Amino acid sequence: MKEETSMKRPLVHVKLLLSLSLLFLVATGATEPLSDAIHSFRWLISQPVAAESLGAVSAGSDGILTASLHGGGQEESVPVQGGSWTYTVKRGDSLYSIAQRFGHTVEKLRSYNGLSTNNLRIGQRLTIPPASQAQKSNTLAGGDVDMLARLIHAEAQAEPYTGKVAVGAVVLNRTRAPGFPNSVAGVIYQPLAFESVSNGWFYRAAASTSYQAARAAVSGWDPTGGAIYFFNPSKTRNRFIWSRKIVLQIGNHVFAI
Repeated sequence: MKEETSMKRPLVHVKLLLSLSLLFLVATGATEPLSDAIHSFRWLISQPVAAESLGAVSAGSDGILTASLHGGGQEESVPVQGGSWTYTVKRGDSLYSIAQRFGHTVEKLRSYNGLSTNNLRIGQRLTIPPASQAQKSNTLAGGDVDMLARLIHAEAQAEPYTGKVAVGAVVLNRTRAPGFPNSVAGVIYQPLAFESVSNGWFYRAAASTSYQAARAAVSGWDPTGGAIYFFNPSKTRNRFIWSRKIVLQIGNHVFAI
């Protein structure tokens, strides 16, 4: 019993830290869009993380709330004010690859961050301009955006915001990939393509964050870099999906080409 109590203490400390950070966020007036910050807090609190694994939870002067976990390589930056994002440079990143990932030009990222060269260092934090300032690579009718948002909500409701955008990007990538329907509706309703369509979850109303994620994907943000598949590795044994080349993992989903 004593051992069980001692194991619970780190989790209590994590939740207390997150709650205090959220109160600070509200007190400083960072309320747009506050729902994204609350979603990120709920996701973090739901994870079985010991206190010593928590790297940092902070609200900077720029209104960006950032939480990081040691060891797992996970860092989620939440757009609290103005729609901007922070991105931490990792090994193998280049200014070009980051610009491509978020739908901007190298020149745009350099100008936005006041960089004089293309050189980056591991751990450097870049501010990513809002999606509305990104190159518009897709245009969709309102009905398609609604379908995309509902699929994101059904497939990635408990995932971090970046993971939601990534699911939307997969759908859009399929519309341009050989072997898939060339419309959002065609991709979503393709037989056996998405479990949420088969079990009916897709037909439920989507949350505001899912609509925001859908619009971000439509604006050209593809966190996956071109993936056309995603799945939860703990929930599927499908040989075909496991045969695909995995390019990255966001939250509980892995993304593949």
